[in-house]
Amino acid sequence: MKKIFLVISIFMAFIGISILIYNCYLDSKYQNTDQVLLQEFFEDFDNSKEEILHVEEVQEEQSVPSTASYLAVIEIPKISLYTGIVMSNTSYTTIDRNVSIYPTSDMPNIKNGNFILFAHNGNSRVSYFKNIYKLKNNDEIYIYYNNIKYTYRIIKNYEVAMTDRTPLNKMDQSIITLITCKSGNDKYRTIVVGEMIE
Repeated sequence: MKKIFLVISIFMAFIGISILIYNCYLDSKYQNTDQVLLQEFFEDFDNSKEEILHVEEVQEEQSVPSTASYLAVIEIPKISLYTGIVMSNTSYTTIDRNVSIYPTSDMPNIKNGNFILFAHNGNSRVSYFKNIYKLKNNDEIYIYYNNIKYTYRIIKNYEVAMTDRTPLNKMDQSIITLITCKSGNDKYRTIVVGEMIE
């Protein structure tokens, strides 16, 4: 009986170690992919444009990339977040891998638009929004999109019920909305709203 227990224990330990090694491999692979995609994104980005340009009144549909690439990059210095953003309906993205753009979101160059981003909360490698609850009014969010750096200043950090869709609404100004699940409570979402600085 002891031998059977020992064999089962060794087998279970082997499976556990194999899963751990595989997860480490996947994390490393995704991290390398993220670095390559960030480098490719900024190869054509004109870093001399540090100031925001005036927001255009654009009515046309935004193009959706068909291959693995970042459409934009988000940077939030207060919480050390710096990563790529992808459309939520591309083959490369799932919320399990990236910060995603809500399908009906307006892009930053749309006047009085609501640029809506969502990502996981928690402790995993892809929990990009795990620290957004720490953001306070006047903290800044930078979005790099279409060769322009857009700057947003936070004006609200609050919670809503999971069924509340008001964070998806537009306002009479250009804003960014970050959305994630509330830590420890799957019935609520944490919402951070920032206004574009012109």
